[in-house]
Amino acid sequence: MIQDNLTISKKSSEQEIYADLHIHTNVSDGLLSPEKIAELCHNVGLHTIAITDHDAIDGIELARKGGVDIEVIPALEFSANQGTMDIHILAYLIDYKNGGLKEYLDDFCQYRMARIYKICKNLTQIDIKLDPEEIIKTAGSNALGRPHIARALLKYGYVNSIKEAFIKYLGGHCPYYVPKKEIHPKELIKMIRIWQGIAVIAHPGILNSDELILRLIEYGAQGIEVWHPEHRPSQIKKYYEMAKGHHLVMTGGSDFHSFLGIYNQIGQSGCSEKEIVALKSRWTSLYS
Repeated sequence: MIQDNLTISKKSSEQEIYADLHIHTNVSDGLLSPEKIAELCHNVGLHTIAITDHDAIDGIELARKGGVDIEVIPALEFSANQGTMDIHILAYLIDYKNGGLKEYLDDFCQYRMARIYKICKNLTQIDIKLDPEEIIKTAGSNALGRPHIARALLKYGYVNSIKEAFIKYLGGHCPYYVPKKEIHPKELIKMIRIWQGIAVIAHPGILNSDELILRLIEYGAQGIEVWHPEHRPSQIKKYYEMAKGHHLVMTGGSDFHSFLGIYNQIGQSGCSEKEIVALKSRWTSLYS
């Protein structure tokens, strides 16, 4: 069974993994449904999860209605840009039924769809022929992204792995790349505050810029993702101390997308119940 592939690993920290606050479903660029995600998380012993689909909220209610006894915190992962830097901001306990948020996400998803067409057109320059309509139909999601194109490249034999697709064709360094919709992180964090969410800097180790992280804190970020599978022990220690020094909430999660390959598994990284209590306490101090 599929859950046999799941094991909870504590290699990223010594603390109990009570919650996984960074999980993607097929509502954005993951492969599994929100209902299946909730079931798997329950099966591996997690108590609290956050469905953090990219610029999408539809998975929250689906996970909650899956009939599994597990807490699902309202959340999503926003995209922002500063120059050529792609910045992801996690938003927790957000008012996901807010009309302004839904309008923003609808507009963002329309841009994502247009981006699929543009990247496919660029790839024809090197005789790679992909049907954008097929990619969109196969994805079954409005929150389209480069992983959907990567899967098509893999399906039709242009690459041997998703990683190769990004290295050769889809990475920001590639000539076929099309940037995401432009939004400055300062403006995004301001809007998250309007939508009553807790803005948390996603996987800061991937950003690999302490200067940028400090700037995001100045913009109003309330937290930092300390525990992530791609964070080395030295980075976890650094971000833990940074969070303490700047009075930020701390989160952690697997950044799970699918079972393809060995990349990030549910429960591989996460946080303890203490962080969940602190996250909710911060929300209460800001909005109640």
